[in-house]
Amino acid sequence: MKLLTAQEVFENPVSRQGLPAWTYNNAELTQLEIDQVFLRHWLFVCHVSEIPKRGDYQCLSMGNERAVVVRDEEDQIRAFRNMCRHRASRVVADEKGHCGKSFICPFHGWSYNLDGSLKNIPRSDSFPQIDRQELGLKTLDCEVWHGLIFIRFGGSGLSVAEQFTEAEEEIGLYRIDEMQSLGRTYDIDFNLDWKAVLDVDNEGYHVPIGHPGLLDLMGRSYVDQILNCGLSRSCGSFKDRKFRNDLNREYAEALPDSYLPVSHQHLWIYWGMFPGLVLTLFPDQIEIYQFLPRGSQKSVMRGISYALPDDRPEMQKARKLNQKINTAVGGEDMDLIEWVAEGMRSSAFDGLMLSDLEIGVASFHNQMRELLPVMTLEQAPVAGTLQQVNENMQSQAKVALVQ
Repeated sequence: MKLLTAQEVFENPVSRQGLPAWTYNNAELTQLEIDQVFLRHWLFVCHVSEIPKRGDYQCLSMGNERAVVVRDEEDQIRAFRNMCRHRASRVVADEKGHCGKSFICPFHGWSYNLDGSLKNIPRSDSFPQIDRQELGLKTLDCEVWHGLIFIRFGGSGLSVAEQFTEAEEEIGLYRIDEMQSLGRTYDIDFNLDWKAVLDVDNEGYHVPIGHPGLLDLMGRSYVDQILNCGLSRSCGSFKDRKFRNDLNREYAEALPDSYLPVSHQHLWIYWGMFPGLVLTLFPDQIEIYQFLPRGSQKSVMRGISYALPDDRPEMQKARKLNQKINTAVGGEDMDLIEWVAEGMRSSAFDGLMLSDLEIGVASFHNQMRELLPVMTLEQAPVAGTLQQVNENMQSQAKVALVQ
């Protein structure tokens, strides 16, 4: 893996300052982030094990866009706009379920085969001549990577597999495609900007003070890394630790023989993919979560855990203890997130100052500035002009590259 040094991450002096204060409190910017970042990058939906039968589906919404992924009659995973071609209703109303052999719109009953093709129009004789080939469900980019299903509403660029090329050797050890949901899902809503939440998660500098239990588990072995490809990786080991925390000691002692190589049997690893996805690898299970904007000062953190089937009592115990450890860490982060966001809404907030131990935050901010150059401005553009200002800056950047 090619890792960036702190000097490389902070090559541009503006990186040391983080994003300007106004970028955490601007409704126009949030909409631009949804349109030009989240709707143009890969979003995680679910694991293949969660739609095991033909006709099983799961949905995802982002901004004004709705998606549905389904296992079709050929046992393939497909993704479509969750939108009937007649009057734009949803073709499935629930977030997940089973639709049988076809999607049937709950509004007027238009139906679609699981490959997205138009199947039937009730009272079709009441319509003018219709080209059925042109009225199937609109498809979306869909990728199944290690059993994890991703969709993309628009844009182009690298596949998920290509983005994780440098991580493939490590992630491949965990047999994620064979895993199943542990049934532990969560949606945590925040009344604050999504970047304020992600910034807290993007660095381990706060672990010694903010997470004493996690510090006891991994000690000073915890490190944040940024790969040249843009991925982030954080990792810590609890091998040969002398725990003060009984919960950590019980967890380490409970872990049974593992399918993992010795090198990874005591590691907690966090892989991050822009803009807001985290894949956490534990010896006993994995967790995947992502941060999503829901509007101005509205965001959500969505997560779920998966694991290989294993009925051994010691493994069941280890997984429950893992959950307790992470629940405590999450509770500590909730306080930190609220306190940080509270300060960011203050008139006294004038931006960040980042250390070499916060390269995860700096790298994320650099990626945001590259996509949305308007975020390099110290002050917000005049209300109503932000999108145009950003387009002008993008155009100027393209001209400069040509020259």
